Amino acid sequence: MEAKGMPEGLSISDIHSLGQKEALDILARIARVEKKTFPSNEAFDFSADLWRKKPNTRVLYATGASPSTGAPSPLVAYAVYVRQKGAALLHKVCVAEPFRRRGVGQKLMDHIRQRLQREGCQYIQLWVDKAREPARALYARCGFEEREEIDNYYAPGRTGIRMVLNLE
Repeated sequence: MEAKGMPEGLSISDIHSLGQKEALDILARIARVEKKTFPSNEAFDFSADLWRKKPNTRVLYATGASPSTGAPSPLVAYAVYVRQKGAALLHKVCVAEPFRRRGVGQKLMDHIRQRLQREGCQYIQLWVDKAREPARALYARCGFEEREEIDNYYAPGRTGIRMVLNLE
């Protein structure tokens, strides 16, 4: 069952399933959301290098239904993870501001979990800022457990928490 207010026609895709032109367009759109959402020292580099065949890195993105105006489908969310044998490190999960608190993050996390389970991944780990309560709550709802805290992980006074989800 979809959450109330879920963007219509939500679709989750991998940039590696796209041609170069389309992938670079999506990466540019992701980069704009990234710059609005995260401090510059934490903004991920969404350059063309991510589209080139980096075998262990995946960039997933979610779009809503195309508006009737003919404009492109809105970019709703994105995630980046790196796969290393039986483990995946989730580097980035972001839901664009207008689409938050509608179940999009949950749907994206469920998609990632199912995909990694199909691929034989044993666990997913991530780091989250202790102060980012909505993100921590989302990860906890998805079954992640807090395993470790490191003071000043992100910057002086900003604690990082390592969270892990076992997939076996």
